[in-house]
Amino acid sequence: MTDQVPEAVVAVDVGGSKIASAVVTRGGVVFNYRVQGIDKRGGLHSMSQLINIIRLHIEELGERDLIGVGVSIPGIVKGDGSVWAPNIRGWRWVNLASFIRGRLGIGNVTLVDDRVANIVGEQWMGEAKGARNAVSLILGTGVAAGLLVDGKPVSGASGVSGAVGWWLLGRNTPRRRSARGFLESEVSGPALFKKTRRYCLRIRDEGCLRALSQCSPGDAECVFKAFDNGVSAIGVVLRREASIIGVVVANIISILNPEVVVLGGGLGVEVGRRFMDVVITTASKVAQPYSLRECRITVSKLGYLSNIYGAAKLVIDTHGS
Repeated sequence: MTDQVPEAVVAVDVGGSKIASAVVTRGGVVFNYRVQGIDKRGGLHSMSQLINIIRLHIEELGERDLIGVGVSIPGIVKGDGSVWAPNIRGWRWVNLASFIRGRLGIGNVTLVDDRVANIVGEQWMGEAKGARNAVSLILGTGVAAGLLVDGKPVSGASGVSGAVGWWLLGRNTPRRRSARGFLESEVSGPALFKKTRRYCLRIRDEGCLRALSQCSPGDAECVFKAFDNGVSAIGVVLRREASIIGVVVANIISILNPEVVVLGGGLGVEVGRRFMDVVITTASKVAQPYSLRECRITVSKLGYLSNIYGAAKLVIDTHGS
């Protein structure tokens, strides 16, 4: 290959419900981007699905040189390439890096937790471009935060920094973990669906219940579509969600003093697009005032590409010199 032949990364973002993937050049150009539902059987089934996705993109490289493969994981990634992803059945300390290398014969495989991938992607091509201190609040099937401090992503002592889904919002501690008031039980995609259905049952809104009956259980995207199609009762729930997000944003601003907080993930983006006024108003009431003045609160424009860009950039930085 000559120096004129562009180099590229196969980048994959594995989520709790979807897998997004693309080919990303060194200059940040994206090709063959696609999204598909993850194999809900989990375990080897979803791992094999991942292999097929990567293999297809490698075949699509054409004349481009492959720098390596980057995979964003919704959980913890250890140095040996093993991952713990609680929202994917059977992904409990599986050595995914070795699996990918063995199946595809590729040496340059970089796994990264989705929190780091997200904020690196936003810093490279998104709303945190140029920032040295930024936070991406990722609200989707799970809830997490990507942290950028002094220009570098933060992983923590055990690679678990940013696990804000565990933040406790209430004082009660019943036996069931899901009922303790953790943030993820309040503003994740599955939580939104449950809360919307519960509210519509309580007010006996037949139109709302009829619309939700067309959705798969836990499908937040379907909830937003129903709202956009005129089911006004859903707006009450969404505004409450936006208020909770506003409090979370305020806490982030107060503790980290970032230049920007970016709302990401499927739920974060969709709530932000419709109710950013509620998020900002709520945050403005309770955040540390000076830090608030220095911070911009915005919505990711990259969508699923945040993690794609982040995974690609980390491969380029690690293997692309």
